[in-house]
Amino acid sequence: MKLCAKVKELEEDRARLLKSSNIQQTQIEKHRASAEESARKSDGLQLEEIENLNRSHRQAAAVHSTVEVRLNRALEEVERLKAQLHKIRLTNKMHLEAAKLLSFTEEEFLRALDWGKS
Repeated sequence: MKLCAKVKELEEDRARLLKSSNIQQTQIEKHRASAEESARKSDGLQLEEIENLNRSHRQAAAVHSTVEVRLNRALEEVERLKAQLHKIRLTNKMHLEAAKLLSFTEEEFLRALDWGKS
């Protein structure tokens, strides 16, 4: 009798352990599926982030290029204006020198006229 009771008890333990094992196996499968889904989502998010970074990089490069072109044009314009200003200064200097020479010549001419009258 004790042996039958022990066998029955062991069979009940075995059934309980088997049921517990099946439950744990089911949970393991759920966790594995969840982990795989998380890995897929993570990969997708990483790819999306890389694409966003690449897009941002391309946009920044385009803006940089545009700014660089505008800066170069502005520098060329500044150089052109400097050259033009230099030419204007030289022209003004020549005009001033010519005006001085003309005034001296005019004064000498007037003195000569006055000298001729005396």
